[in-house]
Amino acid sequence: EMIRVPQADGTLVKLPAGDYSDDTMRSLLTLSDVMGTGHHGIVSARTEPGDTVAVVGDGAVGLSAVVSAKRLGAGRIIALSRNPARQALAREFGATDIVSERGDAATEAVLAMTEGVGADAVAECVGSNDSFATAVSIARPGSTVGIVGWPHGIEVDLDGIFFRNVGIQG
Repeated sequence: EMIRVPQADGTLVKLPAGDYSDDTMRSLLTLSDVMGTGHHGIVSARTEPGDTVAVVGDGAVGLSAVVSAKRLGAGRIIALSRNPARQALAREFGATDIVSERGDAATEAVLAMTEGVGADAVAECVGSNDSFATAVSIARPGSTVGIVGWPHGIEVDLDGIFFRNVGIQG
């Protein structure tokens, strides 16, 4: 049997040999899409063990980014979420802090939590202009924002990125 997998180098994960149950196989198939996208956001943000990581977005990709940040050893994980059920999942998956505000209020909240510095790594998992602007505004100078939200209507403030030396990767 054969299968074609576009971009297999970045999307396939080799599993140890074993006899997997149907439930395990179904869960692995679920991981093959959104988990990889959330993980890519965290890796693109250049997350290091002990980092303070912020995840903008609480959908399946954002929650997968929380899992990935925890798995990669983030010391603090700030999930930006307004949905109580998703906030609970984010905490279960490893978020240490929740910011329910949006826009300037979200920026102020994250900066207050980080003593005015911002997050060491930020995963932007929504793709809207507001979420992108928030992600850039909460990134500490010299850090990277990993973008994995499908971009729609984004206007990039190059001055803000340039003068704060914030990298964008996705």
